[in-house]
Amino acid sequence: EHQAWILRRFLTQVEGQEAADEEEPHSIVGEFARLKSQSNKFRNEKTYSSKAAEKQENVKKNRYKDIVPFDHSRVKLNFITSRNDSDYINASFIRGVFSSTEYIATQGPLPHTLLDFFRMLWEYNAEVVIMACREFEMGKRKCERYWPQTQEPPFVCEPFTVYCLSEESRGDYLARTLQVTYKNCSRTLKQLHYVTWPDHGVPESIPSILQMLEEMRSYQSYGDASICIHCSAGCGRTGVLCVIDYTWNLLKEQMITPDFNIYDLVQDMRKQRPSLVQTKEQYELVYRTVKLLFERHLQSADI
Repeated sequence: EHQAWILRRFLTQVEGQEAADEEEPHSIVGEFARLKSQSNKFRNEKTYSSKAAEKQENVKKNRYKDIVPFDHSRVKLNFITSRNDSDYINASFIRGVFSSTEYIATQGPLPHTLLDFFRMLWEYNAEVVIMACREFEMGKRKCERYWPQTQEPPFVCEPFTVYCLSEESRGDYLARTLQVTYKNCSRTLKQLHYVTWPDHGVPESIPSILQMLEEMRSYQSYGDASICIHCSAGCGRTGVLCVIDYTWNLLKEQMITPDFNIYDLVQDMRKQRPSLVQTKEQYELVYRTVKLLFERHLQSADI
């Protein structure tokens, strides 16, 4: 009942924020403006260093020069397949409810970072990868393909080979079962590929996002392995999915505290990777989704 009271209070507060004028600092749009200026301050004052990302040999491994991992939370690659391998990849660990490395937020691989991407999946025992962008959007390549279509020969990225065992459509996303082989070892990897996120803006349908996250958790609940989530830059859509899943886990565990708020949660994640939840529309989508989760929870509990 205490949890229900907290949820109701949050919903009442959100109603007030939605009704407020956009110019008001406590409105959802006003909150996002505060987040943005805080992030700009971090960037200008170099609050969190990104020395590894700025090394000359690593610059070309970043898809976008302004979205690079902070040194304190970057994913380091220790799994070596050849003499040329380095420990750098444009990826960040994001704290979850159950682990400090619950999520790996990363950019969509580039042609020359595919091997690093597979090394990371292998080293950190990823069982699920969520891809929240399409390969091409607005005529631009947003992510290099790292899997074969079902009828195609396997995808080879020496020393890794990837087979597509199945692909099923879930409407707004595809669920693929991939088999990744390294030397004599094979592992199954589930890839959930959200294909209807518009180039600009956000999805209309919140239930399909929740369905995908629910399926993600059915394959990988709360073990030692990190869940890999990527879009093109690994911050906007990736951040939305991290925040929603994080909040949903709090809700399932009845861990929503009276001081819970989305602003603090997003700000905390932005200290782990820049620009997580990148746009005002994405921030509003997080609010709408959390609101729906809380309302559903109250209805199902019938409190």
